[in-house]
Amino acid sequence: MSLPRDPTSRPSPLRPLTRRRFVAGSVAGLALTACGGGSSRSTDGALITPEPMPEPIPQPEPMPDTEVLGPMMPRGLHSSFMGDSHSSRTITWFTDGGDAPVSWLEFSSFDVGLDEFSIQDDAFEFSVEASTSETTGIDSFTHRASAVGIDPDRPLRYRVGSDEGGWSAVYVVMPSPRDEWSFIHFGDHGIGELPKLVTEEVMRTPADLLMLAGDLSYANGDQQIWDVWFEQMQPLLARRLTMAAPGNHEEKDFGGETFKNRFSHPPKPLTSSFGPNDPGSTFYSFDFNRVHFLVTTAGALIGDGTLPEELLNIEVDLANAAFRRLRGEIDFIIVMQHFTIWTDQLDRSPANFTLVALEENIFLRYGVDLVIVGHDHIYQRSAPMFLGLPNPLGYVQMMVGTGGASIRLLDDDGTQIWSEASFVGIGFAHYKVSKGKIKIDYIGAPPLDMSDAGREYSEGIFEIIDSVEINAKSLLACSQCAMPARGPEVLLQNFEAIAAHTHDRNRRAFRHCG
Repeated sequence: MSLPRDPTSRPSPLRPLTRRRFVAGSVAGLALTACGGGSSRSTDGALITPEPMPEPIPQPEPMPDTEVLGPMMPRGLHSSFMGDSHSSRTITWFTDGGDAPVSWLEFSSFDVGLDEFSIQDDAFEFSVEASTSETTGIDSFTHRASAVGIDPDRPLRYRVGSDEGGWSAVYVVMPSPRDEWSFIHFGDHGIGELPKLVTEEVMRTPADLLMLAGDLSYANGDQQIWDVWFEQMQPLLARRLTMAAPGNHEEKDFGGETFKNRFSHPPKPLTSSFGPNDPGSTFYSFDFNRVHFLVTTAGALIGDGTLPEELLNIEVDLANAAFRRLRGEIDFIIVMQHFTIWTDQLDRSPANFTLVALEENIFLRYGVDLVIVGHDHIYQRSAPMFLGLPNPLGYVQMMVGTGGASIRLLDDDGTQIWSEASFVGIGFAHYKVSKGKIKIDYIGAPPLDMSDAGREYSEGIFEIIDSVEINAKSLLACSQCAMPARGPEVLLQNFEAIAAHTHDRNRRAFRHCG
């Protein structure tokens, strides 16, 4: 519960102006039936010409350092939401030490135009006590707190910490636009030089939401690498709402427990039937204006035993979304997961047949518009497709495993019939959403060259490589996709085979990663 701030009981101490910093402103039987360039065409065949690159966000002037130093300083701040995407914000962070301080999220909404010194220095109107748990696998603590019922049309300024342990700097999260808005998606990141280039370009590209498609830090069990990743990402994640899916490398971190502990997400679609909400949900859904997002594990964390539950959640969530779209409440259904379904990456083509069996008929049954994935370290965009063939009633797969973990090659045999665009390099996809339309730009930078050594480096010269426009389904198509959800007697009738295939796929994925 958010409480009004009592400035007389807990003042908002700020350090003297002795240091200055740059404050960044800115689914077998079911058939789950499931490490290019230039101009393109929209789904209705119209020629799309890439627009100029987005203008960079202006770099802010140096501002006073607003950290309040202490023995248990907040670090790794990242913003998300567990409730409404407009009126709630959740901040998650970490502290070191053997004891956890009672920590707080302090926040206020403010009017656009408020001067920067007031944004940084003014007392906060509300505070909420954070929940605290031990950070998985390391002597630290994870804190999370939510600001709910905030003004959805005004920016939010906040800081986290405690008088005992120290306070973070003051950060700003902008309100979520209601009509035209944008989001960025990529996967397969890490902490090296290539990931840094991608992060820096993402920071320069305006967006209202960040969707991370798994394989985030590549810690592979070394929890200190997670700390480094969050430190490097804090300037971005503390200010930009971020939702994440777990990948196969997250499974190496205590079977995915690290991912569940370090991120805060909305509840599972069927949470009321399967128990209390897990703040670190690995499969969940939410609406952002007229787009419905479903985030899945695609079996990446099959060792935790939740895949049967997840399959039922996927079915029910997409069935509900299809009915809501028919009623005109939403325009698009987007699924994000780590694993690709079809691919032309060298040594992984032509398909992830576990997911062809596991997911494809669910996606077609309920008319999923976009499947945004990572895993394969190339960029590849499909035509609307189903079972590896172009199909106007199918889904578009956006494979963006180009976050910088490595740069892989396309299959020597070239691309399959479903593929409309591909690129070898680093980069991310930028989605501009308006009513009934999503304009997608893939923004990428090539490697130095295509040799094994040359693909370890890039000059980081980003440009728009591919563009496409996705239009909302027709009323007739929406009516055909409004189908009742099937029960476990259908979804799980061949689960033993599904589980065996998924385990085998995951083992092969790790072997390919070395």
